[in-house]
Amino acid sequence: MGIAYENLTRIVEKMNTLPKAQQVFVTDIGGKPVHWDMTFQFNLDNEDPFYVEIQDLKAKVNQGTFSSPEIVMSGDNLAIVRICEGKGDFTHAISREQITVEKGKVMDVIRLTRAITLVLKTK
Repeated sequence: MGIAYENLTRIVEKMNTLPKAQQVFVTDIGGKPVHWDMTFQFNLDNEDPFYVEIQDLKAKVNQGTFSSPEIVMSGDNLAIVRICEGKGDFTHAISREQITVEKGKVMDVIRLTRAITLVLKTK
């Protein structure tokens, strides 16, 4: 386990207890709430691969490689550490080329940032 994995795990544990953060994972489609189920694969420098799985408004961090993630990110593990400390976000990390989205939509990554930010504001 690496420092980005550990920091993101702590954030996700808090995220699962905050209804406001969980609501980030709900999309209104045709007037009906639809859960946003998504898997983010992290292949970071100086870390073993891990992924964040969001399903039924709950997030879970797992070690290893997910077989078919919607989002795949790679890059500097310290960028994730900074995000978890509230010293940046995925938008800045991507624009500074610290993190690369190899597969998936950047907008989905930004949604994860919103949930993380809500967690950090509750400290």
